[in-house]
Amino acid sequence: MTSIPDAAVAVIAAALDDYRITTPPGRQTPRGAAERAAEYLTTSGWGLHVPRSNQPQPASRDRARCPHCTVHHLITQAGRIRRHGPHGHPCPGSGTPAPAP
Repeated sequence: MTSIPDAAVAVIAAALDDYRITTPPGRQTPRGAAERAAEYLTTSGWGLHVPRSNQPQPASRDRARCPHCTVHHLITQAGRIRRHGPHGHPCPGSGTPAPAP
């Protein structure tokens, strides 16, 4: 997973706080909160990437069940389960050889 810059998280948090303060509770919606966050991001100089539906999708890649957390994760070119888990604290199963299909 790509790490989200702290500055972007701060902008989103400010947008959500502003939305909760300025919008009556009975009128708050997830879409309204998302729109406010997108508005804050773009006016703060952050770009939003909207994928086009007619672009080719990446090919499906093989996955293997991690022996530690039991979740299926991508297999690297070296035949190992990709690194996963919280940032700075990878799952102990990261990097183990992927079982044969």
